[in-house]
Amino acid sequence: MLLPKFSCLDSQNKPIFVYFCYTFDIIADMNDNVKTIKKSYIFLAVAGFTLIIFIVLYSLGFRFADGLKIGKIGKVSITAPLINTSVYVDKSTKLTTKKDNETLTLKLSPKKHSIIVSRESYYPWKKDFEVKSGSVTKIEPLYVSQNPSGSMIGTLDPEYWSIVNSISGNKMPTPEKPKVSSDGKVSVWVNDGTIFAKTGDKEIEVTNISTEVKNVDFYKNRSDAIIFSTTIGVYVIEIDATGGQNFMPIYKGQNPYFIANDPNYIYVQDGNTLMQVII
Repeated sequence: MLLPKFSCLDSQNKPIFVYFCYTFDIIADMNDNVKTIKKSYIFLAVAGFTLIIFIVLYSLGFRFADGLKIGKIGKVSITAPLINTSVYVDKSTKLTTKKDNETLTLKLSPKKHSIIVSRESYYPWKKDFEVKSGSVTKIEPLYVSQNPSGSMIGTLDPEYWSIVNSISGNKMPTPEKPKVSSDGKVSVWVNDGTIFAKTGDKEIEVTNISTEVKNVDFYKNRSDAIIFSTTIGVYVIEIDATGGQNFMPIYKGQNPYFIANDPNYIYVQDGNTLMQVII
């Protein structure tokens, strides 16, 4: 049996039907309001709970990493051997060393960052790096003077011929007899004009230049950078190009050879000229 359809606005309906009709409408509206209020409370509860979780995670050192990932804040340790060194992180944060051999420690989000280390009369050094979640990243920038000082060594100097003979007897490192870093972790050699390096099981092509490579050695006893000479000068280059490969000149000449017996200077022979160059 079908019930007759009616409308609250139908004047033909009996008053009793009109009464029940409006009553049911009011109840329906109340139910809708209750549902809306419930949804609002649920939304506020979820938002509040999410905020509490975010505050707790933030207080524990968690930050947003690349993308939507969340990781724990990491530390970056920067060793700067010279006073008045400016350190720029992500082109915004600037720190300045107050003394020689100062170590600066920064807390950074677990993602990719960039750093520029600058000091007057030295080439700026730039590196991109990634901070891992909860890890400590150690950074040791290269300091290469834009105007290296030195002194000439004449033929009357008692060490002149000894130094010249050492330079001429300095053999080019080969794949069979590479040059090994002072810590024994990295080896370098030259093959067909290309400088190679090996660290652990990883072999790296450091640089392939058009001019002849004459000498190769490690820069200041470091295992992450080398010094090499070509027909036009002596240069420093980082071994690994990850994050940018810094490349800086030390000496410009005609046909220089060098020998590095001390981490603070090199002897450079350029034709008949012999000099000690501070690095």
